[in-house]
Amino acid sequence: MRKILFICATAIFSLCAAVPLAMAVDADDDIKPDENEKITFDGQETTAESAEIEAKFPNEAKAVRETLNQHISHVTKRDLDGYMNDFAPERMRYPELEREYAQRAMALKDLVVEVKAIEFAHLNRTSATVHTRQISTYINDDGKKVIDDAIISYRLIPGKDSGWKIAFTERKRLVAQ
Repeated sequence: MRKILFICATAIFSLCAAVPLAMAVDADDDIKPDENEKITFDGQETTAESAEIEAKFPNEAKAVRETLNQHISHVTKRDLDGYMNDFAPERMRYPELEREYAQRAMALKDLVVEVKAIEFAHLNRTSATVHTRQISTYINDDGKKVIDDAIISYRLIPGKDSGWKIAFTERKRLVAQ
């Protein structure tokens, strides 16, 4: 079993070696990413549909946005403990793997993460699904600038104490490297 876990972990790290944001793994299978994911690519902040969703739950939308801003701040400031605290620990299958992954991402030279668009696909008092377009730049080991353009989808749930926590993320690269 340990050998299989090691092989899986090695494969994951090989696939995600230079990805600046983590992909938390949901411990439960009851929350799935939305089927019809979409996000604007022209730099607009949000779509009309997203604005309608936010208008129905303005307090929750504000809190979710603050959580996402804090999460990006933890990445850019290389605050590993803050980053890990952004996640709902009861939802993470492999927290050690997530921490190690985040350490590798935060070690990237000249890492800059920019959120170009945010869209709410789902929002109520107990869960949120948010799609973001994020462009990350960094210098690789060869000294070359790398631009990673991706859609990061977040599923968030209210935290046990307060605020919102990330239940899991899903990443889709837009530009091949």
